[in-house]
Amino acid sequence: MIEFEFFFYSDEQWERIKVAVRDALGLDADQIEREVITRTFANSVITRRFRDHIQIAGGLYLFQNANTRQRPHRAKLIALRKDAENLQNSIIAALAVQVGIKHDDTSRLLLRNGVDGDMDTATRDYFTKLLHNLARQIEQAGQRGDNARKTARDHYWSELLANWCDVGGKPRGVAAAEFLWVASQPVMGDAVPAHKSIVQWLERRRATR
Repeated sequence: MIEFEFFFYSDEQWERIKVAVRDALGLDADQIEREVITRTFANSVITRRFRDHIQIAGGLYLFQNANTRQRPHRAKLIALRKDAENLQNSIIAALAVQVGIKHDDTSRLLLRNGVDGDMDTATRDYFTKLLHNLARQIEQAGQRGDNARKTARDHYWSELLANWCDVGGKPRGVAAAEFLWVASQPVMGDAVPAHKSIVQWLERRRATR
C-alpha cells in the first residue's frame, strides 16, 4: 500500500519562492489566485491559491516516486502473465468443449449447457486486455530506475513551469530556472541539479516542442 500525504512548504521555503516570483514578475505570490474547473457533474469553478497549485504538484511527484519504488519486479510480472494465460485456458475449458470433425483439421468451441452465448467472446476480450496491460507493465519494469525518476521529474517540472507561465513568467531563461529550483528543492532535495542544468533542461524542452 502507498500512503499519500499532502505536501506543504514551510514558511522559510515559501518565502524563497515568493522572492523568486517578486524579483522576476513583480507579484506577491500570496495574492495570486487562479480559477479551476473541478471534475464534477456540474463542472463547478473554484478559486485556488498559487501556493496550493505548486504544493499539489509536489505531492503528486512524491506519490509518483513512491509508486515507482513499489513497482512489482519483472520476474513476478512475467510469472503473473503466465498464470493469467493458464487461467484463461482453464476458464475457456470450463465454459466450452472443443469439437472436432473426423478426417477434418478444423474444430470449433461448443458452449456447455447453461453458459451465456457471449461468454467465450467476453472472456477472451477481458484476458486480451489484461495480458496487454501486463505486457506493458513488464516493459516498464525492465526500464532503469533512473529513467523512471527522470520521467517523473520532467513531468513535475513541466507542471511547475505551466503554473509559472500562467502567472506571466517566461517558459525559459534564468528566472524560470530559479523558480523551478526554489519550488522543487524542498520536494526533490539533493536530486535537484544546479541552475545551469535547469536552464539547459528548459532549452531542450523548447527544442522538442
